[in-house]
Amino acid sequence: MILYAGIGIALACFIIYVLDRKSKSEPLQWDVAGKLSTIGGLIASGIAFVTSGDIPIVETVAEVAKSVPEEMFVGTPTF
Repeated sequence: MILYAGIGIALACFIIYVLDRKSKSEPLQWDVAGKLSTIGGLIASGIAFVTSGDIPIVETVAEVAKSVPEEMFVGTPTF
């Protein structure tokens, strides 16, 4: 699913970029089209990875956020 989401969004970004350039009668810049497609695909893949239910990310982040401040303020301050 992660792969399909990334490829689909990358393709959609490319198509939208091409349509935008054609509507303005400007030439395509292939490096910009590649960057937009790659970044769109990576963001979509990251969102699909985070929202898939296989990894307990929320619990892990909550556990770290709770334990780090407790470890920082243990003991008496020495100035």
